[in-house]
Amino acid sequence: MSTPQSFLPPPSQPWGRWVVSNILRLTRTLERFQRDVNNNLRQLNIAQRQPMRAALSTQTTFTVPITTAGVYVPIDEAGTLDSAVTFNMVASGAPNVTGVKNNTTQERIMMIFASYDGKGGNNHAIGLKLALNGTPIDATECRSFAGGGGQVGKTFTHWIMKLGAGDEVTMLAANIDATTDLTIERFKLTAHAIR
Repeated sequence: MSTPQSFLPPPSQPWGRWVVSNILRLTRTLERFQRDVNNNLRQLNIAQRQPMRAALSTQTTFTVPITTAGVYVPIDEAGTLDSAVTFNMVASGAPNVTGVKNNTTQERIMMIFASYDGKGGNNHAIGLKLALNGTPIDATECRSFAGGGGQVGKTFTHWIMKLGAGDEVTMLAANIDATTDLTIERFKLTAHAIR
């Protein structure tokens, strides 16, 4: 901001200088205040938690190899992230691509919902667990039965967990009763930050 030239007559110059110096002082104070406000807003934006959510799914039938009954293995089938709702998360990577990953530097508390429709032989129980960075979370285990006529069963689980920067939550599956491979017709995994 430039100060206008004074057109006051010589006898009033001291008063004019006083006015000009005070205008300059007020201008400097205002500029410093605006700079402080901008810096504070920038710090607030850095500290503010960003939204985080994901929706991963597939409707394509695939097979999960089973070698031991009751042992949970990575589903490891890539799904599609819904780009219209997914924010600050990406699909998980190997060794289990059936999951989502925190793509920020922030640690968040997440609500996770996961399900799949599948079967592992007539009247055999099938299971689902969540894993954090490949480590199974036993408390998330859910089981259901496939029908006697080859109908699929639905397994569903949900959990609240902390996801740090780069952490992944993935889906594990098991044939509880036999070594028959699992046939999964569809799966869904949604994640939403609650804090």
